[in-house]
Amino acid sequence: MDTFARVSLPLFFSACFALGSPFQYVREGQSITIRGYLGPPGQVEIPKTIDGCPVTKIDQQAFRENLAVTSVVLPLEVTHIGDQAFWGCGNLSSIVLPPRLSHLGKEVFSYCGRLSGIEIPAGLKEIPASTFEHCDSLYEIKLPNGILSIGTHAFANCEMLVKVHIPAGVKTIENYAFHGCLQLTSVRLFPGLTHIGNYAFAHCQKLDDITLPEGLISLGSHVFLNCRKVPSVVMPASLTQFGKHAFKGCEGLARVVFSPVLQEIPDHAFWGCLALEEITVPKEVVDIGEEAFRDCQRLKEICLPVKLRRIGKRAFENCSNLKQLSVPSSVQSVGDGAFLGCKQLEVLEMPIALLVVGPRSEFEVPKGTKVRPVAITTP
Repeated sequence: MDTFARVSLPLFFSACFALGSPFQYVREGQSITIRGYLGPPGQVEIPKTIDGCPVTKIDQQAFRENLAVTSVVLPLEVTHIGDQAFWGCGNLSSIVLPPRLSHLGKEVFSYCGRLSGIEIPAGLKEIPASTFEHCDSLYEIKLPNGILSIGTHAFANCEMLVKVHIPAGVKTIENYAFHGCLQLTSVRLFPGLTHIGNYAFAHCQKLDDITLPEGLISLGSHVFLNCRKVPSVVMPASLTQFGKHAFKGCEGLARVVFSPVLQEIPDHAFWGCLALEEITVPKEVVDIGEEAFRDCQRLKEICLPVKLRRIGKRAFENCSNLKQLSVPSSVQSVGDGAFLGCKQLEVLEMPIALLVVGPRSEFEVPKGTKVRPVAITTP
């Protein structure tokens, strides 16, 4: 029979340490919470009961930075795993999560560099912040039905992650969720998703297949920054806005279909989209931001809407294949350098009011470009 040392604590808790046992734990009512492990290296099998009570919780930081642990088996009774419970367990290669698990804390498996796969139980509603951040060996993740949210940095910098199965029902993908997943090639998103946060898929350099589902309302800033292999983007009609730098550096992006309800093309939105050849800006757009299409070197044709009011600084800088552009009479301002470096621009049609006569105008016209005035029309 085990001998126990007991320490009285307030609020009905008693800390227990079984002499000779590798586990530190605390009894909470009629259940046990594991608080630490001091046992031998290798596989750790947590018992179903201790001191006659079921083990139901793994406390926060219970195994944090324990490099001796290589695999963990949790009892079926565990329903709660606290924040950073296995953070930095650099040699942990496998863990079986129990089917009754209903709470998974933040950063639970962050920096578990040898964790190559894990099955997520169906009882969870979210993947919390930084749950698998920097799990460098994680290859594939299948999220179960019932997941509603993927938290900030949830899978950030999982550099070997190739496949992600995101179920229908997920409503939000938060900031940096898949940031820096260098091997990720495709992501299927389902209707019901309403928001994708800032930098969510930034620097996923091999991502070559992404479908934005109907029902999506907003895309954050830098959301697909430097996703160099994405060939096309079709925005759903439900999308009302997307953030700055959203597609900056998407060098392979050759086709964009905009949502018809957009009113703005944000700053730097398509900067450096080298494969983009033609653009039709939606008719409701009133503002094209700074450097929105800068360095789109293959862009030959762009159709601007009659409601457009502003073209930002350097909006079309270095669009060196653009040959003709008609700026509608509704435009009230054109920023400095909007057409700088458009070396093949032959004809530029501009509203009369913007053709300022004097030593300096609001915008620079490339040398050799013919400027034709467009009369202001009364609606």
